[in-house]
Amino acid sequence: MSSTARPAAPASQDTTWTAGAVARMLDLPASTLRGWHRRYRVPAGHGGSGRHRRYPTGDIQALRRMKELIDHGMSAQSAAHQAFHTVRPTTGELLAAVSRMDTDTAVALLEAHIRTHGVVHTWQTLCRPALNHLGGPRATDADRCVDLVHVLSWSITTALHRVPVPAPTGPVVLLACVEDERHTLALEALRTALALDGVPARLLGASLPLPALREALRRTDPAPRALVPWAHRPTHLDMVTDLATPGTRLLLTGPGWPTTHARSPTDALSLLTP
Repeated sequence: MSSTARPAAPASQDTTWTAGAVARMLDLPASTLRGWHRRYRVPAGHGGSGRHRRYPTGDIQALRRMKELIDHGMSAQSAAHQAFHTVRPTTGELLAAVSRMDTDTAVALLEAHIRTHGVVHTWQTLCRPALNHLGGPRATDADRCVDLVHVLSWSITTALHRVPVPAPTGPVVLLACVEDERHTLALEALRTALALDGVPARLLGASLPLPALREALRRTDPAPRALVPWAHRPTHLDMVTDLATPGTRLLLTGPGWPTTHARSPTDALSLLTP
């Protein structure tokens, strides 16, 4: 369950689904959605009389969370209250859940933040500060816990993968970490944000050797609209300069490039979307 969009004009809030589509998405009978609306005041989508009611992304995220809580044994009434209760998670709350190894709560907090603020804002104001606290340059020796970084990373990835997105069309954007670069989470956030804006994106993963990047470009048909190599650590430009082609834009992204077009997912998103 998740959602998002950019803070100024959240794309996810403009994307809606019919009740039938939502029921299929959640693997539930449509009658169950109607019953939840009647019994627990769960939103039943938007639309006036005579029109098919449609559900925005945020409601779908909350409905998915409600279903998961019920599947784990919570009563439907309590699950409805928890899933649709407006929360404003903080970095401290997220880190507290991670320190308890409580991935269910960590994912729920991230999803709630995404519903309210969007993917990019959640990445910038919640995910990055939490990651920096556990393993960034300002982390103390006591804070540097690899196991907790992995728990937090898994929770962020899971929350992002639960964001319902429309079926994108057109040439794809290829996202990849350069060789020896294993920080994929920023690209995960960018992939989801692009999809919400209707831009198809494929994440090729961590530490992709230069020959593999060339091969990925060759395999992609039609040619990608852009290739986005991510570098978090200092990286030489000669690793990628020969990847630029007339039909594919090369967008160097991340703080590791000596000269860069986009230092963050926010910068890249603004350059890759209208």
